[in-house]
Amino acid sequence: MVTTDREDYAARMRIMHLHGMSRDAWKRYAQNGSWSYDILAAGFKYNLTDIAASIGIAQLARADAFHARRLEIARAYTAGLSGVRGVRTPVVRDEGGHAWHLYVVQVVPEALTIDRDEFIRRLVAMNIGVSVHFIPLHVHPYYRDKYGYRPEDFPIAYAAFQRIVSLPLYPKMSDDDVQDVIGAVRSLAEGHQR
Repeated sequence: MVTTDREDYAARMRIMHLHGMSRDAWKRYAQNGSWSYDILAAGFKYNLTDIAASIGIAQLARADAFHARRLEIARAYTAGLSGVRGVRTPVVRDEGGHAWHLYVVQVVPEALTIDRDEFIRRLVAMNIGVSVHFIPLHVHPYYRDKYGYRPEDFPIAYAAFQRIVSLPLYPKMSDDDVQDVIGAVRSLAEGHQR
């Protein structure tokens, strides 16, 4: 879903979302529609199915409540994990404007006796569903093999990748779930200090 108040962007999106066609395919079947259309650009099929669009419309009514709950969880994580040696919480200038789709902490391996991967393994063993959402493109086989990239070619992206862990964050998390995550991260970091 895309929204904009710029008509030039909206016009371009209308063309690109259905294979670059000059007319909406569905409107061709309307009473005053025409079967004729032109391909104006090498577009894509970027429209949702009717079912997905219906779900999306219904979810929009809940978007503010979802965001408010995500913000509560992010604040709890920040309060509960700030000052924990070996874990850095995100720095955000406008927390209310942040979507809080993810809450990504950084493991500081210099402060711990375990690295990020072991940190993840141990959290998973504690039944905490963590992940790494951003693996740099240059280390994926396609880009590595096609372009000959090495991890050190983009050292900042690679160093960040080696530290980041996404904590669970979804609106239906209970306060107890949030405290379980905080407790697990704290105990793991505090138990593996250098």
